[in-house]
Amino acid sequence: MSDITDRKAKRIERIRSEIMNAAVEIISLKGFKSTTTKEIAEKAEMAEGTLYNYFKNKDDILMSIAERYVSFKRDLNVSTDVSSIQEFLTALYRNNNAENMKDHMNDREILKVLLPEFLTDKTLGKMYFERIVQPFLTVIEERLTILKEKDIVCDYDVKALSRILYSSLIGFAVLEINKDPVIVNATKEFREETGRAYIEVLGKGMGK
Repeated sequence: MSDITDRKAKRIERIRSEIMNAAVEIISLKGFKSTTTKEIAEKAEMAEGTLYNYFKNKDDILMSIAERYVSFKRDLNVSTDVSSIQEFLTALYRNNNAENMKDHMNDREILKVLLPEFLTDKTLGKMYFERIVQPFLTVIEERLTILKEKDIVCDYDVKALSRILYSSLIGFAVLEINKDPVIVNATKEFREETGRAYIEVLGKGMGK
C-alpha cells in the first residue's frame, strides 16, 4: 500500500469513526428508531449527503458500531499455533487496551440497549447474523477443525462448539439487559475472574 493510499484509508476510517461516535450520542438521547441520518450528519458536522459516502443508511451505521465493538473484544485473526484450547480462547477473547477504550465503552452501552432490536427486527436481525454472528462462527469452525487435527480439541462437532462459544457470550449480555445486579455492578476484578473461569471451564470441557 502506497503512502497516499494509506493516508486515504486512514482518513476514511477517521471520518467513519466520527460518524459512528455522532450516532452513538444521538441514539443515546433519542433511541435508534427516532434517530435520523440528518441528525447524525449534523452532529458529525457534515452534510447528510456526505454521510452517505461512508455508510449506506442508518442500519449500516448501527451494524458498523456493532462490528467495531466486536473487533475490540475478539481477535478473529487468532492463531492456532497454541498448545491448549485455553491458550486459544485467551487469544480469541483478548483484553484489548487500545486507545479507543472510550469508543468501546460508548458502543457497549448502545449495543446493550439495541440488542433487543437485533433479536426482534427481521431486517436488523438478518444483518446482525450476516455481519456479526456468521463471520465469528465461520472463523471459529475453521480454527477448531485445525485444533482437532492437532489433537488439542476433543472430537466434538465444530459447528456445535462454535455455537456454544457464541451463545455463552450472548448470555452475559442478556443478563446485563435484564439488570442482573451481579453483572450490572460487577467490578473489573469480578469481570476478569469471570473471564478466567469461562476460559478454564470451557477449555477443560473442550480440550484433551
